Amino acid sequence: MPVDNFIESDVLVIGGGIAGCFAAIKAREQGLDVTIVDKAVVGKTGGTHFSEGDLAVYNPEWGHNFEAWFKAINQRGEYINNQEWTRVFLEDSYKRYNDLISFGVTFYQEDGKIWVNRVGFGGPVIPTEHFNMSNRKYAPRLRKTVLERGIKIIDRIMVVELLKQDGIIVGAIGFHAISGDLFIFNVKAVVVATGGSSLKEVHKPTHYWTSDGDAMAYRAGAEITGKEFKFGPGAAAPRGLMKARLAAGKKEVSGNIVDTWAKYPAFRGDGMAIKPPANLNAEGGPVFSGAWEAHCGRAPVYIDLDSWTQEQMDWMRTYQKRVGSDEPDKIGFDIFKRGKVLYAAGSVYAANTIHGGAGIWPVNTKGATALPGLYVAGNCCASMVSGAGYAGLGHGLMHAAVTGARAGMGVAEYALKAEKVKPDEAEVIRLKKSIVEPTERIGGFSPAWVTQVLQGFTVPYFFLQVKHVERLKAALTLVEFLNNHIVPKLKAKDAHEWRMAVETKNMTLNAEMILRASLFRTESRGTHFREDHPRRDDPKWLAWVMLKETQGKMKALIKPIPKAWWPDLSKPYEERYLTMFPGE
Repeated sequence: MPVDNFIESDVLVIGGGIAGCFAAIKAREQGLDVTIVDKAVVGKTGGTHFSEGDLAVYNPEWGHNFEAWFKAINQRGEYINNQEWTRVFLEDSYKRYNDLISFGVTFYQEDGKIWVNRVGFGGPVIPTEHFNMSNRKYAPRLRKTVLERGIKIIDRIMVVELLKQDGIIVGAIGFHAISGDLFIFNVKAVVVATGGSSLKEVHKPTHYWTSDGDAMAYRAGAEITGKEFKFGPGAAAPRGLMKARLAAGKKEVSGNIVDTWAKYPAFRGDGMAIKPPANLNAEGGPVFSGAWEAHCGRAPVYIDLDSWTQEQMDWMRTYQKRVGSDEPDKIGFDIFKRGKVLYAAGSVYAANTIHGGAGIWPVNTKGATALPGLYVAGNCCASMVSGAGYAGLGHGLMHAAVTGARAGMGVAEYALKAEKVKPDEAEVIRLKKSIVEPTERIGGFSPAWVTQVLQGFTVPYFFLQVKHVERLKAALTLVEFLNNHIVPKLKAKDAHEWRMAVETKNMTLNAEMILRASLFRTESRGTHFREDHPRRDDPKWLAWVMLKETQGKMKALIKPIPKAWWPDLSKPYEERYLTMFPGE
């Protein structure tokens, strides 16, 4: 039996990315004893470490127009963004920018000046400009700041379940992902900041995003929302693994897509120009254009670099220098020689959730959930700040910083008034027994095999990218079978595989959430495309899909947004929405 470690603190923060670090720092500033844990290493974890450092900052003193930004995000989110959070995001962003500077975070510079990126994701739709934190340097700087503030860090802790006593969250339980020792945390309140969701598909590094926070909060009774919406290209590969070569000259091409270039959707398929309609939805091409072309039998799809403007090329030169990971020797081609680059050859789905658009539902702008003592921040915080589509470059990291700070201040306000409650010993014993079962099982299924099976009926584009009721139902039947019959038989031979077993369990639950939400929303909107319902349905679906466990079953409910947030329904449909879906 693993060794038990009992840790007491005022606040436990689960997740060591930018959101978790901000939450820990802000709670500590109120004099609380704070502990932060991560299943990897705080400051070198998940999306924060591997992101490109894009940080959107709104500041009226720089000439920014609040109403222009606000309107653009509302349009981009197709009117189901949470406008309360959208305002908070804009109003708090400059404060968080200044916080980062005070922490010692550095920004990418050109000619001695901070470089301002004005080629926003989505082109003219978002009047955005953002800065770029020095790549892979800012996250370790956050760790140093956390330690300097006297916050306790415990790395390699795989938190599995939240501890609940009389309906109140009073701690969490997990294990060390190397030693296998158990850790029981007894605290006044918990902040979950575990990042977004993915299914370990081939994509830029999001393998740590396995829905751990969503899953533990759901099992504790929290509401989940936004699961039908997604972020990112239809198929992608990490830059270090890209096998694509220039397609010009009929050279052999292997691999599905070149992720970086998806922001410039000039497509060619079967050697013919097949540009999508000017009003084709989606975040231009990245969301499903490649998959739709494949669905229509026009794969492979290429990006035509010959069509790029000099401005785009100049921007990409700076981008390469800033990121430092797109050199020709690393990705196998030189974009500055132009030609054609493979975009998708039978696209697959990247099941990443929209930053700030899916996960645990916060009931207010302090990061509180419906469960007393549970707060949420970062990519697993379903603030719906961007609604049905990602608002623009830099909004993800800034959302993490804003929600992290808000959750830190909110949890401090709660913890300063709360009494620490000791969890029921019988409940702790029950959870411990449940958690260690994979390590005691002699026969069963390996998490790697179960994950591969799960990907087989969730990753191909025709399940979760180009959606249809019959395919969604078929996938849901199979996922339910995994959840009910295979996941309970997962086995682990060591602590590393034990962590993987928990991740597989959480990903399978997340897949059910995605499928149920996608089935429930009988329309297309933003990054959710139903081939059998290729049109927005206003006002019925000016709403969020809420998922909650009820009597052991996952139930979907509709939560209408305030009528004051609706678009002007007297305007023609084509004027209300910036883009159209295939089939409209």
